[in-house]
Amino acid sequence: MAGRRPTPAVLDDLLLVADDAVLVQEASIIAGVRTLLDRAGLVVEPSAAFGIAAILDDPDRFAGRHVVTIVCGSNVDVDACHRWIGAAPAHRS
Repeated sequence: MAGRRPTPAVLDDLLLVADDAVLVQEASIIAGVRTLLDRAGLVVEPSAAFGIAAILDDPDRFAGRHVVTIVCGSNVDVDACHRWIGAAPAHRS
């Protein structure tokens, strides 16, 4: 995920353990949010759907492999989430 300012110490640590990076499209992230809701019943923030988005963008890359992705975060914008999943927002009083 892109940040405004990378933290040098974090980047140094990442270079020690990361083998690869994957670029995903925003539409795939939103599709990942929908997929997690439809298949797992999870309402997640977009960053939680990055791993699913990578699989949706390039399923052949992951075919026949055991794949694990971390789903975390609690920063859900309810109105945006409703737009992504096609649901009408609940009336707030």
